[in-house]
Amino acid sequence: MNGQRHAFPARQFDALVSLFNGGGSVWIFCLMVILCADVLARWLFNAPINGVPLLVELSILMIVFMQLPAAIRSNRLTRSDILLSRLLRDRPSVGLSLSAAYDALGVGLMIIVFHYTLPIFAKVWRRNTFEGLEGDFALPGWPFKLLILIGSAMCAVQFGRSLLRSLRQLAKLRDEKALEAARLVRLGALLLAAAAALFVLARATDISAAGVGVISIFLVLLFVYAGTHVGVALALISFVCLWVVRDDPVIAGKLLALSVGESMQEYEFGVIPLFVFMGLLVSVSGIGTDTYDVANHLFRKVRGGLGTATVGANAVFAAVTGTSIASASVFTRVAVPEMLRLGYRPRFSVGVVAGSSVLGMLIPPSLLLIIFGILAEQSIGDLFIAGIIPGLVLTLAYFVLIWIMAHRFPNKVATPAALSAERESLMSVRALIAKSAPIVLLIALVLGGIYGGVFTATEAGGMGALGALCLTFFKRKLNRRNLWEALSETGHVTASISFLLVSAHIYSRMIALTGIPNLMEAWVESSGLGLAGLLAIYIVAIILMGTILDAGSIMLITVPLAIPVLAPFGVDFIWFGIVTIIAVEIGLLTPPLGLACFVIHNNLADDRIRIEDVFWGAVPFAITMFVVLMLVVFIPDLATVLV
Repeated sequence: MNGQRHAFPARQFDALVSLFNGGGSVWIFCLMVILCADVLARWLFNAPINGVPLLVELSILMIVFMQLPAAIRSNRLTRSDILLSRLLRDRPSVGLSLSAAYDALGVGLMIIVFHYTLPIFAKVWRRNTFEGLEGDFALPGWPFKLLILIGSAMCAVQFGRSLLRSLRQLAKLRDEKALEAARLVRLGALLLAAAAALFVLARATDISAAGVGVISIFLVLLFVYAGTHVGVALALISFVCLWVVRDDPVIAGKLLALSVGESMQEYEFGVIPLFVFMGLLVSVSGIGTDTYDVANHLFRKVRGGLGTATVGANAVFAAVTGTSIASASVFTRVAVPEMLRLGYRPRFSVGVVAGSSVLGMLIPPSLLLIIFGILAEQSIGDLFIAGIIPGLVLTLAYFVLIWIMAHRFPNKVATPAALSAERESLMSVRALIAKSAPIVLLIALVLGGIYGGVFTATEAGGMGALGALCLTFFKRKLNRRNLWEALSETGHVTASISFLLVSAHIYSRMIALTGIPNLMEAWVESSGLGLAGLLAIYIVAIILMGTILDAGSIMLITVPLAIPVLAPFGVDFIWFGIVTIIAVEIGLLTPPLGLACFVIHNNLADDRIRIEDVFWGAVPFAITMFVVLMLVVFIPDLATVLV
């Protein structure tokens, strides 16, 4: 009976979370329709719809806070599991204790956001403040502030539920006499000692603001590596450091609340849900399989042609998905079984997919390019255009690599029979055109529209999503279930990415207020390193961080630090964005984290292939990527000639 009483409010809360999640999913579809209607009205009748930019800005705020609780419930927030997963497996008591502590930090962050947003809501309500331009197009501001309050409260509850689950599991371990009490006591003592040392350092010593900023960088790296949710770590550490620097928690809390309420209200943020939605629809439509069939036909007479076909198909597929994870998931299921069946070596098969999947982060549209554009305040459309030539160069470099391997190291590629056999293909010209036309049309629509100046990157996302929706419908792959799943997944991805960006925004504010950019600039001047030395340190740091962190975390930590330091050198940040993305891509293939490699291994479900095989297979492609990175560094025109 008692269990039923507890289950009832839990079910009611889950229903509320699902309701908000559904509302956010529907609004993503509405956002696509509004943007497409605006583009068509402007193009056909020269009469754009009034207020669309404001609707887009406010829509992102709505989507994030309506779907962030569901993203937390589904464990979709970005975190590094390299340490935590190992502890949960080998030392469950320690792992569960840390997991509970991280969820407690999440509860604390959301309570802080709620507490300092409440006065802002009350002020907007009293003054009846409007968003937009009165007399043109304006909306009352209080519903959106109320949504932040409700969303943050629901997120706090969701983190709290996860915390209670961990505590219940710890209680179960205690009942089973499996709780490592001594180890937990030592862990607690260590954490308390570290917290006390930091408190004494802040209070008893005359530490400078810049010193606080330097400590914050190490704390962010430590917390992220230890498994704290990246957004929670960035936001909370920023809040505490601002508190220490200004010696006032109220100022720190107000800055945090303003970042949450205002940093997402950017028109450029609209590209995130729209391109994610487009990529998911492309995956549903089966265009990835069709692209592979076409590439397989075109390269059937080339030695090692299946590997070349996989790279070519991945490059084309990347031009409409925007994420390496989608490419890795699709081609692991499509290409690897076919290559293994025809006699290709397991390491080569998975290495080709791992290496070519990262093209999705360079060839536009790319989620990492979008994140960089927002962090560095650069044109996302220009970044998309800048990624075209480096993406093609990397694709051609992979072609050359496979050709060399097939001729110089054939035993590493496939059996002699597989390499000497000329594969048959019964695909007719008509079938070739039918299978290639959808993806060609979608690429032409998205990149042609941006490059031709027909619409912005955000509008390209809306048109691309509509185009992908139509293609999925005409291919008879669209139904209510997979459409809803695509919309819901889009909301989860958008919420998790936007939460990271909000946290990065307050982190960059904190870094600026502590004077770290000025300190680093003075250090650069005194060291005489120059641009080349700084760039070398930056690239090495990113690649090394790739051994323990995911791509998004690396960018959120490094880009806010690098931008103000490199600005005095007159760096072209469009070119710098491409350099950053390629360096981050190398990290995706680098052990022990190597996110793309783990995605491939998890999707493969083949006992013959270990995770070590995926990493070793990706080594030649990571080296090739580094060569292309050096080409872009020394020949900047590769990235900027089209912009």
